Amino acid sequence: MAHNGSPGIDNFKFFQSIDPWTALQDGRRQLIDALDACDPRLAMQMLTIPEFANWGDSTGPLSALLLAHAERDRAHAAFFASLNAGDTTRTSTPSTGVIAGDWAAVRSEIDAARFAMLEAAANLSPECWERPLFPPWEGIVEEYLPSLLIVRAMCDGILAGAIAALTPAVPVPSPARQGHAR
Repeated sequence: MAHNGSPGIDNFKFFQSIDPWTALQDGRRQLIDALDACDPRLAMQMLTIPEFANWGDSTGPLSALLLAHAERDRAHAAFFASLNAGDTTRTSTPSTGVIAGDWAAVRSEIDAARFAMLEAAANLSPECWERPLFPPWEGIVEEYLPSLLIVRAMCDGILAGAIAALTPAVPVPSPARQGHAR
């Protein structure tokens, strides 16, 4: 799970200046605000997020991109849990079976996956916060836990911005005008 970023973004000192918990809270607030403002009828609208190209899911229906985002949170949760267990082998995340067309289920999965990641990160030993970790994702040599969490927060913000920029393909009538045909 490589990430695109500014030069020096992999520098651990940069991430030491940012509280990962605050970053996660801010990124999630942005994403939830964007989802709350999003009309569920946009769930199948195509969306492109160039920053997610390294993960192979930069273009797709909004719901599918949200589920891919949740899957990455669950992959982080599984990786963090494997650290606590002392297991360094590749971990897999079970499929949740959420259907992209079920907006309520997609929204629930976003919340559940993030909670799983936060819970697994919060249970990590202090040494995991200070030493380089070796995530099982292709292309990653080593990462520090704060940088992994901050990148997840940044992804929330990037996704929130893309959702906020969506416009309905068909104008959505305002609730005040519905039922008042002339």
